[in-house]
Order: sequence, then structure tokens, then C-alpha cells
Amino acid sequence: MVDYDPYSDAVMRDPFPVYAELRREAPVFYHEKYDTWFLSKFEDIWTSTSMDLFTAEQGVAPEMVLLKRPPPPDPVFSTLDMPRQRDYRRMFVPRYTRRAANEMEADVRAMTREILEPLAAKGRFDVYRDLADPLATRITGSLLGIPEDETFRLRALVAKFFEREPGQIGGRPENEKAGEALIGGIAAAVQQRMEEGDQGREDHISVMMRTEAEGKPLSVASIIGATHTLLVTGVEVVTLAVANTIYYLWQNPDQRSQVVADRAQVPHAFAESLRYDQPTNLLGRFVKGEVEMRGQKLQPGQGVMFLWASGNRDEEEFDEADRFDLSRRPKRSLSFGHGYHKCIGEHLGNLEGRVLLEEILAVAPDYEVTSGAERAYSEFLHGFHRMPIEFAPR
Repeated sequence: MVDYDPYSDAVMRDPFPVYAELRREAPVFYHEKYDTWFLSKFEDIWTSTSMDLFTAEQGVAPEMVLLKRPPPPDPVFSTLDMPRQRDYRRMFVPRYTRRAANEMEADVRAMTREILEPLAAKGRFDVYRDLADPLATRITGSLLGIPEDETFRLRALVAKFFEREPGQIGGRPENEKAGEALIGGIAAAVQQRMEEGDQGREDHISVMMRTEAEGKPLSVASIIGATHTLLVTGVEVVTLAVANTIYYLWQNPDQRSQVVADRAQVPHAFAESLRYDQPTNLLGRFVKGEVEMRGQKLQPGQGVMFLWASGNRDEEEFDEADRFDLSRRPKRSLSFGHGYHKCIGEHLGNLEGRVLLEEILAVAPDYEVTSGAERAYSEFLHGFHRMPIEFAPR
């Protein structure tokens, strides 16, 4: 019997050995404590998220599905099913198309170089904390329409909200306090924008203020909820993925040499890092009607968690799935999710990741990862949140 609990110390530190057991022995695994099913196989996750089997409207985050914490009462696109989700999601789509992302490249590269220049002169910096995180925070704040200083303050609260300690299940009082301050800060930013009025700007808050969904204007709570979702995803995922990529290229010097010699390999390195060590570890939904899967019967009202990081290591989908392989060109991936809840920021995330890696490798092609590299301890977000490197100053 597989001993799996998403909040156990072993899984919070390194879930992949247990994920391999789940895929072999219990790919559709039920945990009575949480009244929740866990899907660990690529095909099961891919198929389930392609069909109308589960609902997001009771929540998708671990605390909502596992701990039964209700989602915000006002509609937010991340917790809506189709067709309701369409009206809310379409407000943001124009800023995240492939073309829109490509049009941002010059600005993203200029910001990256501005942050990187003093770091390169020192010959050492933390990829996550000193470079990737400030860049992602600035970009996210600009898209949302929140002043830069306030965005950095809110980003610090996001980090405090996700801090975890061994033995912790869900949020501690410190996490809850940070979460309340985060929502309060977002609410204040939204209120300020509303007082300024619609000035025809194209940031997300402005667009939400003047756009209807389901035939009526968005409530203030809906705007706050969507801003919260976009802020958290915007500042966390790319930063972890870039730090991870730097680590795995360092671990595989022959592959790093290939990337340094041919920058066209950078997007493939980033994509393989996302597959190999997916930052968004798991998300979930609730069963709508009885579903039978691999001989198991999932009942209405039960939770179901998609173990994205496990699916991306499925041996039946990827040859030598536990090997970081720059030459891999998979036809399918779960790195940005799948189905109608697929990550809206995929193209922008890939752009940020590519530019950051190109610029790091330009100034530090022979970097060394130093002591102090550290993985996040979390049930939700995985990857290196400390990634110090050293190199010859430039």
C-alpha cells in the first residue's frame, strides 16, 4: 500500500519517489482523510481535464479541495466552469497571446539587463531572489496596473503566505495574517484605480472595471479575486522554473555547453525543466457525477487532485522520464496545465524564461551553483527558491 499524504514531510521535500509508487501501484489513489482522489498518470490527467467530469466552482487550490476551505463567493475565472469562465477569462487573453508576448520581448530584455548589470559586475548573485523574482514582479505589476513599490510589497506577502514548516497542514496564523494583508493590499490598489476612474488604460484592473461578464459589471470582490490569482501565478511560477533550469543545466555540464554554444536550445532547456520539475505541483476540482477510472468509482462531491508534476514524469508518456534531457521534444505536456483551465500566461512565461536564461548565460556561461541552493518546502509550489551562483565578473 502506498503511503502518500500531500502534507507529509517526505512529500513536501521530494514527492517524486512517492509519485513513482503511485503511478505503479495506485494511479487513482483515494485518501479518506481528505475525501479526495489523486491522479498521478499523464493520460488520466490529460483526459480528465479535457472532459466535463469535474467542477472548479467549489475550489481548485489544495486548501479548498483537501481542507474544504470554500472559494471566494464572487466569480473568479480560476474557479469557474465553462461556459461561465469564458466571459471572465477573455478579458485577459489579448495581453497573453503569442503575438502580445513577442511584442513585450524588447521591454522584458531591457528590464532583465537593467537588473542583471550590477549583479554581473559582482560575479555572484541569487538567480531566484536577485534577478528572476524582481523581473517577474515588475512585469506582473505592470500588467495588473499596480504601482511598482506596492507590487513588491504585495509580492513579499505572497511569499509569507506560502511559507510552510514540517508538520504543517494548511495555513498557520502567520500565513493567514499575510494572506489577509495581501487581500487588503490588493483591495486598496483596486479601490485607488476605481477612484481614478476609467482612463482608457489596458492594464488588467482597468479592463475589469469597464468590462461586463455574464451580462453585468464585475463586482469589486471579483476584481480583487482575479487580481490575486494573476499576481500569485505571475510572480511564482517563472521564477521557480528559471532557478530550476539553471540548476539542472549545472548538473548536466554537457547539456549546458550545448545551450551556451547554441542559444536556439534555450527554449528547449526551459521546457524540459518545466517537465522535469514542474513548479505547480498539484491543483484540483470536485467530482460532478459518478466517474469510473481504472476500476475506481469517484463519487459526486469528492475532491480530485491532478498531480501535474507526477504526470510530467510518467514513464508511459516520456522515455526515461526521470532524466533531464535537452534533446527531448515531447508531443504533449502538462507543464502549463491542460483544458479550459490551461495557464493563460503560457506564452509570456516562456518569453520571460527564455530571456532570463539567455541573459544569464551571456554573462555567466561557466557559472557554478554554490552552497545555499534550497528548494521551497510546500505542498503546492515546488522548485528552488534559493539559487546562488558564482562566475567570473563581467
